[in-house]
Amino acid sequence: MHILQVYTHAPESCPIGNPKNLQITMDWLKRVDMLAAKHNIKVIGIWIDRWGHQAWAVYDTPNMEAFEAFEQEPEHLKRVSFTDTQTKIVTTCMETISFFERIQKEH
Repeated sequence: MHILQVYTHAPESCPIGNPKNLQITMDWLKRVDMLAAKHNIKVIGIWIDRWGHQAWAVYDTPNMEAFEAFEQEPEHLKRVSFTDTQTKIVTTCMETISFFERIQKEH
């Protein structure tokens, strides 16, 4: 199962101008792969638009319980105070095609 997360923060809370948020962000970026592996989750990639105050991350998780445990790690919880996070379950092209083919067979 793939999870897409979109992280957004306000310009006023940007880590670039806020030493506390910078440290929280650096700690998270340095540990996210290890924290994910702890919960049998793979980080597919993280992309950051520093000047747009937004980032995107894609994770491959065995189930939502594992992902929820990953999200409860202290490094994640520290970011909640200045980061809005949208979480979406997404599918690959092949998974989507397979789903559509099953739908076609049912109709």
